Amino acid sequence: MGNRCRFIGHGCPVGALVPSEVWRGQVWRLATWPFIEPSPLSLLFTCLSLYWFGSDLAREWGSPRFLAVFGGVTLAAAVGTCLIAQIDEGALSQRYLGSWALTCAMIVAWGLWFPDRVVRIYFVLPIRGYWLAWLTVALTVVYAVYAGWERFLPELFAEGSSLAWLFRRPLLARWTTSRKAAEGRRRDAVRAKKRAQSVAYLRVLETHDDDPPPLPPDVEDKVRDLFRGKKRGDEE
Repeated sequence: MGNRCRFIGHGCPVGALVPSEVWRGQVWRLATWPFIEPSPLSLLFTCLSLYWFGSDLAREWGSPRFLAVFGGVTLAAAVGTCLIAQIDEGALSQRYLGSWALTCAMIVAWGLWFPDRVVRIYFVLPIRGYWLAWLTVALTVVYAVYAGWERFLPELFAEGSSLAWLFRRPLLARWTTSRKAAEGRRRDAVRAKKRAQSVAYLRVLETHDDDPPPLPPDVEDKVRDLFRGKKRGDEE
């Protein structure tokens, strides 16, 4: 899994994704690396993947949306790889080339968008789209664990970006719900604190303590108005 520059000789094309070179200012590498295939076989597999999976997604989403999504996936994979390379020296000198990461992201998107469609692995083994998507993710993770994650950073980021886009609405809804719940708990804590301060202040007044604890200005005004109204009622 994952095509690398070392498969095409000692040199490396100027379009390959090399994090160390990107951080030196060669930012065009963030966009050019998927378009240079290291071998005719990988080019053939990419074309077949585009035909099998990309054509269905393009018809379903429309060409502009298809290009925008996978253009964003490509950029996210490249940027994420370069950011990780800043803290992992092993990834800093890696050279990434070919569209395997984009192909994996496309397979994941296709499988989750058409979960009940059936494809045949190696034209023999039938598998539903849903399981094909998660099998692709699982194999990428297994390869990354056993062969070194630095070699599979683009694939991991590409598949993660594809999943994030597909599940963006439930993720956003869950984040919004969590944020509202946290704000509600914070407001309840502030109210409970003010209530406890008010109770403590009233208890001090009942014991005629000359040095009551400080109260928030709004609570102090309410307590003062309350006692003023009580005094007026006693006078009447």
